[in-house]
Amino acid sequence: TFQHYFIQINLSMDSSKEVSNALTQVLLRVNGVKSSLQAFISKLDSGGVLWPDVSENFTTLSGQLTNLHKVLTKEETPELQNLVLLPLMTVGQDATLEQLTGGRIPCLPPDSIPNYLRTKLDPEIEKHEQEFATEVNQTSEQLIQQQICDLNNLSIEISNMIKSVRDNWEDATPHIRMHEGDTKELLKLMGALETGKGLRITNRRSNSTR
Repeated sequence: TFQHYFIQINLSMDSSKEVSNALTQVLLRVNGVKSSLQAFISKLDSGGVLWPDVSENFTTLSGQLTNLHKVLTKEETPELQNLVLLPLMTVGQDATLEQLTGGRIPCLPPDSIPNYLRTKLDPEIEKHEQEFATEVNQTSEQLIQQQICDLNNLSIEISNMIKSVRDNWEDATPHIRMHEGDTKELLKLMGALETGKGLRITNRRSNSTR
């Protein structure tokens, strides 16, 4: 279906079929990685994720990326980087394109084509990135070590504060230790309150008032 939106340049019929089969396999692997990432992010957003679950998800993603790499590097796969692909513009919303892109790209208007063909960062973003790189390169080693030392001291101070608060809280909280006998008495009391178990019923004669 992607051939509907891209023109393949200088490809014979056999080569076009090979490229189509290779891209189909790549898309299957990429969609698998995408589904795993979406499921993992959903678990993280819901909270309560345990480390075994995180490790299992990373193992799954690692296996899927390994399979994708095998597909891209095997001998039967044509050199996709040597292909020239030109996106075909669409007028108005295209339901098929929107479905293929998961709702991210409803159409391909002419003004958006340069963004999809861009091989470098946006000039404004590239400028900011260069400024950050220059700032990092100009930072002296002494200043970096001082910042690391300050951060370590701050971490130690916060850790000591947390430990102090925890110790004070534990000292102020009474520790209730129940022996086996106390547990039995508590169960009897709860039974008496809830079901009347163990209570004795006595008949009393009511004195008539004169």
